[in-house]
Amino acid sequence: MIHICGWPGSGKATIGRLLAARTGGCLIDNHLMLDPASALFERGDPRHAALRAALRREIYAAAQTLPPEVVVIVTDALSDAPEDAALFAPTVDLAAARGAPLRAVTLDIDPEENRRRLTDPARAGRAKLRDPSVLDALRVRHALLRPAGAMHLDVTELSPNDAVGGLLEMLALDTMKVTHA
Repeated sequence: MIHICGWPGSGKATIGRLLAARTGGCLIDNHLMLDPASALFERGDPRHAALRAALRREIYAAAQTLPPEVVVIVTDALSDAPEDAALFAPTVDLAAARGAPLRAVTLDIDPEENRRRLTDPARAGRAKLRDPSVLDALRVRHALLRPAGAMHLDVTELSPNDAVGGLLEMLALDTMKVTHA
């Protein structure tokens, strides 16, 4: 099981999709939970967090039924704040329930490159953060979640394919042995 954490606009979903394709795994992108909750409620509304949590429980329960050889990739934009550590706990629990090691990866990116990617027109039309002032505020107030033993990959100058190659090398995954359910 692989957990990819990074700032909004760092390439988590793109890298996760490519990694899932290369490993035959399944991607659980944070927007699977975030987008439906954001469609109905503002972020500060308690119903937003409750819906996200309920969706995560259902998606993770389904992921538990996958064969053990299927690589499950989860993306998140979590900070070192206690409430975000609590959001990471279900991912730890999912790995344990699947009997799988959890390999945490934090994507590092230069702030200027992060802003450039965040404002890329390709992100328009999707429920993705595109306001660099919000990103800047997040980066000033928080650090990314870095669980014990997390690996770090600087994606500042990497294409998504190069980032996936680097991740596969770091994780020492043999893509010939993994299959999709």
